[in-house]
Parts: sequence; structure tokens; C-alpha cells
Amino acid sequence: MWKGVKVKLLRKIFLCTLMFSVLALNLVSPIFAAEISYTDELPMIKVLCYHHIVPEPLPKKIDTTVSVSEFEEQMKYLYQHGYYTASLKDIEDFLYNKKKLPEKTVVITFDDGYESNYIYAYPILKKYGFRAVIFPIGNGITQSEQPNKNPNTLTKLSYRQIREMAESGLIEFGNHTFDAHDFTDEKPLLLTMTGEEVLADFEKVHELFHQLGLPQPKSIAYPFGKYSDIVIESAKQRGYNIGFTVKYGFVFQDSPPMALNRIIIPSNISIDEFKALLQDESLALPEGFEDSILLFLNSDTAYIMGKPTLLQAPIKFVKDTYLAPLDFIIDQLKWDLIWDPILFQVAIKPSEKTGSFFCLPAYMVDGEIMLPVNLLAKTMGYEALLLENGQGIKLKKP
Repeated sequence: MWKGVKVKLLRKIFLCTLMFSVLALNLVSPIFAAEISYTDELPMIKVLCYHHIVPEPLPKKIDTTVSVSEFEEQMKYLYQHGYYTASLKDIEDFLYNKKKLPEKTVVITFDDGYESNYIYAYPILKKYGFRAVIFPIGNGITQSEQPNKNPNTLTKLSYRQIREMAESGLIEFGNHTFDAHDFTDEKPLLLTMTGEEVLADFEKVHELFHQLGLPQPKSIAYPFGKYSDIVIESAKQRGYNIGFTVKYGFVFQDSPPMALNRIIIPSNISIDEFKALLQDESLALPEGFEDSILLFLNSDTAYIMGKPTLLQAPIKFVKDTYLAPLDFIIDQLKWDLIWDPILFQVAIKPSEKTGSFFCLPAYMVDGEIMLPVNLLAKTMGYEALLLENGQGIKLKKP
């Protein structure tokens, strides 16, 4: 049966070849003759560092505490501006395998493992579908939630809370040491420890993770952001490949993996100050982005119902039509297409809307197979709407 369908398909594609021959000659030839080139900005990741979350705004700036309203506003900003929240595996691949990530990528981290991360931050992260990494101090983790009887300390996470967050798939956990989050003679304790002492501390962390049912940590956030050669060598010996400081800056693909920069988010900052910390001057995604597919000209990040998705190649605009990568349309949009590499065309399978095969030419841009978005979208039952600034296209079900 399939062979018969295939023969019919090839006949229809042959007819389509004739039908589009003029267009192909006018449009394809220049692209094949001289591939369109584009320049990428230097790939980077922005790593945010939070600590404690409080219900109400504080009277003054504190480097390690933000209010619930501030955190909500900042997460909403990231969501509306199309940020991708990376996992630890993403960071590892970015640094070691030079994997490309969406152009606006952020890592959300929390140090110390306060219970407020679960009570206040976690619901907001779930609301936006954001991932985050928590680095708890091992000796502060409790087996059960109990009232904090020491007014000089903040309540830490419990076993149950950690397991619930880990099971969500949104929250990962790393090492912030077990007993070394302290000072001795006004010097971070970790810097005074021998290699054997560091390894012994890490062993306690690993045993805690085992009890919690968590994967063994491969990332560490150094207490107070301080580290030494001994600490790094000990961490590597135990299989760690990512280390975070609290030095301000971004993470690039040539950044030292065991000494990565972060951005500490203090309290009482406006959203404009938050943008300044991120050095972000981008515009928010257009209204309705959560219910549509957004493709931006010369961008290799698409948004599918609000979710940032990396493209194999950036969107192009040639001869009054937007072009998108073939793999994106088939793999991500799941549009029912048949690709013919010999005739270099796609055919749309019959449906209630088309009634018959509909063929379209494909084009080669920078070594990537590209398809005309406008015609494909309309054929698949989508509206194809130009964005107000003329720098992209929105695809939406009517």
C-alpha cells in the first residue's frame, strides 16, 4: 500500500516541480550561488544568585535577601522577555561540548538551602515553568519540618521539601559543603582546610544526597564565593566539573568551568536595576506569545507557546517570504510533511483542509534546508501574522 502512495506522491511532486520551476530559478539560484551569512553575538549564560526570600520588602538593600514581590516581578520579567532557564547538564554541555543554547539563557541559583526557597520561590518557579539549582549547606538540612528555636538562624529545607522539589524535574541540587560554610580567624573555613579535610566534607554531602535519593552532585557553589587550588583539585577528584563563585559577570564558553561568575540579586531593586544587572535591553515578547509560535528575523531562537526553542539556523526573509529550518518544522512543530531530498521539496500529506498533496520548494541557506513559512502555515491551518516591528512573524491557530 505504501509503495502505491509513494508512486502517487512522486508523480505529484514531479508536477509540483514544474509548477515551481520559475520560482525556484528566481529564488534558489542566488542562494546557492552565494550563501547568506550572519554574525552571532558571543554565546553567554547569565547566572543569577539568590539566597533567602521574605514575604515583605525590606527597609534597606541586603545582598542575600529579596522579597516575594521582587522575586515574582523578576521571574515575570524573564518569562515575558523569552529567557530560557538552563539545567546543570545544559551548562556542562555549553562549557565542555560547546553546545549552543537559546540566545537569552539564564541559570537561577539559590545558596544555603533556606526553607523560604520552598515556601516562596518554588511556587513562582512552577508558575513559569522555570528550572533552578539549590546549593544547600549540608549540616542545616533537617529530616522533618520543625519550628526554628534559634532566633539567630534561618530555617533550612527538610528532606520532604527537597524530595518534592527534585521530583518536579524543575529543581536540581548541588554542593555548598557540609560543615565548611563558616569563618575561622576572619577567613573562610574552606580556604584553611587540607585536601583530606575537603574530601571528608564532600563525603558527608554525598552521603546526605544518597539519603535523599538525589543524584550525586557534580556542581559546587563555594561558600562566600571563595576557593583555592586545593578545593578545586579535591572537587575534580570527586567528579565535580562545575564550580560557582559570587564574582559578578557572565559565563562564556571559554570561562573556567570551576570558577564561574554569578550575579547576586540584592533586595530593593527596581526592574530597571534588575535589567541593568543583566545588561539586558531587549523588548518583551509581543502580547499573546503564550498562545502562538514566534519566529524572529535573523534569530535562532523560536518561541512555541511561550517556550524558547533553539533553531538549527536563524530565520531568514528572502523574496517576500520567511524561511525556517526544515528540522524545526518537522521535529518541533510536528507538521505532517514528507521530505524528498532528490527533488529538494516537501509535500504536505492530505488532510481535511488540503484534500490533496501540496508541494513546496525548499532552499539552502548557510548549509541548512529552509522552507517558506508563510505558505506552509496557511496550508496547515495557521494564521501567519507579521509582527508590528516587521522583524518577525507570528503563527497562530484561528
